Amino acid sequence: MSAGQKRLGLIGGMSWESTAIYYRELNRGVGQRLGGLHSADLLLASVDFQDIVSCVTGDEWERAADQLSAVARRLEDAGVDGIALAVNTMHKIAPSIADATEVPFFDIRNAVADAARTARVDAVLLLGTNYVVQEDFYRGWIERSLGPGARVVALPDDEQHFVHNTIYDELAKGVVRTSTRERIAQAIASTVAAHRLGGVVLACTELPLLDLDSCVDGVPVFDSTRLHVETCLNWMLHATGR
Repeated sequence: MSAGQKRLGLIGGMSWESTAIYYRELNRGVGQRLGGLHSADLLLASVDFQDIVSCVTGDEWERAADQLSAVARRLEDAGVDGIALAVNTMHKIAPSIADATEVPFFDIRNAVADAARTARVDAVLLLGTNYVVQEDFYRGWIERSLGPGARVVALPDDEQHFVHNTIYDELAKGVVRTSTRERIAQAIASTVAAHRLGGVVLACTELPLLDLDSCVDGVPVFDSTRLHVETCLNWMLHATGR
């Protein structure tokens, strides 16, 4: 283990495009905080995304949970001090993964909710896959975390399906189109204004590829990828006081 750092086990590959963001930003963050040539002490387990997608589309969540729990155990056996899952949708099975090991598990939903609470935002637009936006494991988690009266709003159905398809058909393959960014940015602006929302949650680790932060005016953007990375960095470097 690197002196002064805790070793992170990162479960990635879902997709590898977003895992590359995690790898870059974790190393960049350690370097910025510690200086010199310091980089992140981490072990990366990258899975075959097609296998996971097949489980999801086939409604075989238990099989996916078994697969990712086994990955978590291998990381623990290899000596990591904590584990992070570099994807939002698969947090549907986060309890199984967290229970599979004895080391801490850093839930991306907590990173998002903590940031929104700190900003005193209780009405947000949620962007992500249909699973994230429509199911209680994520949407309900954020609502409950923000407290009584909180509102978590989705895009209109046609725009939500466009975002979902964009994630799998474009972003997960590294395809970034200006026309896609413009359409999603317009949908965000319209929905935020129509519902008088106080923030936007990017609950997909591929969405940073579209640089949507620069397209949203007037309300904070809670980028789950960046916030999750910050959570991991704070834990990794706690012993250094940085």
